[in-house]
Amino acid sequence: NKVLAVDINEAACGLTTRTAAANGQRVDVVRGDLCGALRSSSVDALVFNPPYVPTDDEEVGGGGIEASWAGGLRGRRVLDRLLPHVARVLTAAGRFYVVCVAENDPASIVSYLRERGLTG
Repeated sequence: NKVLAVDINEAACGLTTRTAAANGQRVDVVRGDLCGALRSSSVDALVFNPPYVPTDDEEVGGGGIEASWAGGLRGRRVLDRLLPHVARVLTAAGRFYVVCVAENDPASIVSYLRERGLTG
């Protein structure tokens, strides 16, 4: 099985590489933004842990640690950028897992994905 990790944060990419090595695992780590590095129908399991805490939009994408949690309005600024690409990158039997909280309106996330042919 091949594992690919994508993160926009260079420090997070380095930490992922070191953590995988320390645990005897091979993970290909790519510094990139969301699904830009992924081919269509190439992902069996997409696991996404976005910044999901509702915050002021000004905090989203900052250079400090707040970038890891600052999700902007409804905590969905980053997630809403990914959602349009999910159906494209998943294989026919692919699965999408996302970390979210009630403030992110999980029902609307499921509805959005269902409208694009995904089930869950």
